[in-house]
Amino acid sequence: MSNQDHSNDRAEARRRNRLAAKQRAEQEALGITPEAPAAPVTIAATPTATGGLGFRAALRSSAGRAPIREDLAYLPRLIRTRAFLLPIAAIVVTTIFALQPGVLSSNIVQVVIQQIVNPPAFFAVFIGGMMTRRGAWMLGGLFSVFAYAASAIIGSSNVIAVLADGNPVKDSFKAISNNLGNPGAMFIDIYGAIAVGIAVGAFAGWYSRFLRAMSPNQPTERDRRRMEAERRKGKR
Repeated sequence: MSNQDHSNDRAEARRRNRLAAKQRAEQEALGITPEAPAAPVTIAATPTATGGLGFRAALRSSAGRAPIREDLAYLPRLIRTRAFLLPIAAIVVTTIFALQPGVLSSNIVQVVIQQIVNPPAFFAVFIGGMMTRRGAWMLGGLFSVFAYAASAIIGSSNVIAVLADGNPVKDSFKAISNNLGNPGAMFIDIYGAIAVGIAVGAFAGWYSRFLRAMSPNQPTERDRRRMEAERRKGKR
């Protein structure tokens, strides 16, 4: 077989491997457990056959149709996962912490609290979106509602008085609390928070899929714990 034939075989093997990896990534993005793949084609000195998809291929495989119906059906399970519970706990704890007298006098604390509880709660939405394999956009909308409620509580409390007039953190909290009781203004605030939260959650979910597509063979933290438990069990 000529060198040209060898080159063609290697190119064809790489194409098949990229296609199979892309299909697995798309199935994972939809929450479908991929079927056990056939024996992989191995070609000597072909690093892309066992590694990730590469930037452009991973970018293409991580984007696609949003499975809205499937995600909505998954919501009852999603709200029982760490991706939902941990960020919600962070919002609740941060709100309680912010209500303590004198806490908001620190500029650093102000910024941290704003990122966690001020709509659309970028920190909570991004962390939750990275922790789930599907429905990240729903988490963004839900966290934004909780963040709106938390901001209204902080903005209506006396602890906000410690901040000087014109402080951007104070203004963001007071803008929400001042609209309480005005249905039209509240609707605009909540609608805007949910819309931005969904967008941030969708981005976090896409970025998580993109990272998995770049390194599909990397085990998750749960997989590593399971393998470690099996290894210890085998030593007994």
